[in-house]
Amino acid sequence: MKRPHIYIHADDYGMTPETCKRILDCRDHGCLNSISIMPNGCLKEKEELENVQDLDKAVHLNLVEGKALTPAEQIPLLVREDGYMKNSFFQLLLLSLSGKRKELEQEMELELKAQIHAVQRLLPRGRALMLDSHQHTHMIPLIFRVLLRIVKEEQLPVSYLRISAEPLLPFLREPSLFRTIQPVNLVKNLLLNFLWLFEKPAWKKSGIPGAIFCGILFSGHMDGQRVMKVVPHFYSLAKKKGMNLEFLFHPGYTEPGEELFDPWKKEFHSFYLSCGRKEEFDALHNKKLQRMLTGNYE
Repeated sequence: MKRPHIYIHADDYGMTPETCKRILDCRDHGCLNSISIMPNGCLKEKEELENVQDLDKAVHLNLVEGKALTPAEQIPLLVREDGYMKNSFFQLLLLSLSGKRKELEQEMELELKAQIHAVQRLLPRGRALMLDSHQHTHMIPLIFRVLLRIVKEEQLPVSYLRISAEPLLPFLREPSLFRTIQPVNLVKNLLLNFLWLFEKPAWKKSGIPGAIFCGILFSGHMDGQRVMKVVPHFYSLAKKKGMNLEFLFHPGYTEPGEELFDPWKKEFHSFYLSCGRKEEFDALHNKKLQRMLTGNYE
C-alpha cells in the first residue's frame, strides 16, 4: 500500500465561535488537516465554512448535547420538552437494549437524517461525506445500524466512517505509558472494541472506508509527548493492514466566562474548561509532533 494518509483531526467545529477560532489556529500554526462539524452548532450558512475549505470535513453526528434539529414532540426519547438532548452515551446504549428500542430507532433516524442534511447544505453539492459522532455514539450497534441504513437508502456518497475501535497493540509496545492512562479511558476503549465486534460485519459489507483510530486512551489529555511515542506503532499497524490513520484531538478549549455549547449538560462543562483541552491545542502546535505526523516512516 502507498503511504497511509493521516487525518490529524479536531472534533466539535461549530460548537461556539470561540472554540472555532482555536481550532483554526491549529490549522494556521499547527498541523491540523481535518475537522468534524457539529450539525446543531453555531454554523448556519455556507459562507461560514469558507475559511476551512482546505480541511477535510466530517459530519459530527450528535445525540447527546445541544438542541436537536427535529421538533421535540417527534423525538421524546432523545430530548427534553425544550428540545435539548437529554441522554448520555450509556443512557442511549441502555435505551437501545430496552423495550423502547423500536421507538428509539425511529426517532434516531429522524434526527440523524436532519443532522446529515444540515451539514450537506453547508458543503459543495455532491461532496462526499465523512461521518463520525459526538462521544462516539454511532458505535452503539442500534445507532450504527440506523446510520448504515440511512446511507444506503438515501444513496449518500460517504468517503469515510470513523471506526472508534482503538487498537491496544501500539500502547502495549510502550510500557512507560501504562501508568499515564486514566482507568475510565481504558473502560471506554474496551467497551467500544466490544461493541465493534457486533458492527464489523455490517461495516465490511457496506464498503465504506475507515481508518486505524487513535483518540480514546489519551482522551482529555492527548498531549504531544505521549502521542509521539505511539505514532510510529500506529503507522506500522496501518501500513500492515493497508488502512489510513486518524489521530483525534479536542483543541477547542473554552475559557472561564465564555459561552458554553449546552448550558444544561453541566457534567460536560468541566471537560470543555479543563486544562486537558489546552494540552491538546498545544500538541497540535508541537513542531516535533507535526514532523512525525506529516513525515514518512518508510
